[in-house]
Amino acid sequence: MTATPPAALVTEGKSIPPRYSLTEQLINHVRGLHAASAAVELLCAHRAWLGNPVFVSRYAITGVRANGEPYAYIDWSEAIAALDAGHIHGSGSENNILRIAASLGDPAIPVQLACVLGNLDRTSTGLVTAAVVRANGSSTGPASNPF
Repeated sequence: MTATPPAALVTEGKSIPPRYSLTEQLINHVRGLHAASAAVELLCAHRAWLGNPVFVSRYAITGVRANGEPYAYIDWSEAIAALDAGHIHGSGSENNILRIAASLGDPAIPVQLACVLGNLDRTSTGLVTAAVVRANGSSTGPASNPF
């Protein structure tokens, strides 16, 4: 007996694929691009934004390639513009995770680390650390503390 995948969510008239499917599509789209992979993996691991139907429906762009393979990517510049304009919002920590991910995902988006690192909890700090290591080309996560 095979399991039936969850039904697609419809938000604001746009069909949203099941969350696990979206996550896989996002990760597949940036495969081989270290910083972009780090950005997507950070967003996926943190879960807050990809669990937000408004964010997903507006800034997670999905489609199907000519070969029939689905794809998805985050429109980082539009997401940050919306965050800055107050059209989307999360907690301070969630907003800062989005800013860090966007800066990794789009080299044209600057982030002021002194401003975005100060309110992250221990888990989020670990996710950001792993993302920085991943952006540097490692797939194994942060090394043990040398101090």
